[in-house]
Amino acid sequence: MFTLNSVTLRPLETTDLDTWYTWEYNMELAMLAGWIPLLARTAFKQKFEQRINEPKGEMKYFAIDYESQFVGVLQLAEIDHYEKRAAISIIIGPKELWGRGIGSTALRLLLDYAFTVQGLERVYSEVYGFNTRSQRLMERTGFQKEGILRQHTLQNGKRQDLHLYGILKSEFYERYPTIFTLPE
Repeated sequence: MFTLNSVTLRPLETTDLDTWYTWEYNMELAMLAGWIPLLARTAFKQKFEQRINEPKGEMKYFAIDYESQFVGVLQLAEIDHYEKRAAISIIIGPKELWGRGIGSTALRLLLDYAFTVQGLERVYSEVYGFNTRSQRLMERTGFQKEGILRQHTLQNGKRQDLHLYGILKSEFYERYPTIFTLPE
């Protein structure tokens, strides 16, 4: 578990799945993330129980707790130790907690983990053009906009741009100190 400013990253537990399911099937969140709800609750739980209980090396899930309450999920995906890079995704479920810095603090913790513990040198994210909240989150956390894949994805019957963001290990540590230091 890693904690900073009342935000904790911890392993995702199967007991978190019912709450996560409600977020996945919240239409506003689904639209922002570009997800299309397709799985029944039992199929959703079965899918993620397997990912929690039998994790693959290229994917790690973290629960985001704020003031000891489960409020979101972070994913470090497509981890490539040879190329030293990975992709991230984030969801903060309760709308009343949006805009409070929880997402940027959680991303900061995840990036520190990715660069220090996993030994990565680059982390990237793909954000839909209509999801300006996530674009601002990436920029606020230190990601650089690297490009736009124009009309890359079909979402809700309409072609959507996909914005690419990336941050390098050196850029992150110019901005933030690590929390992974040994006590003196």
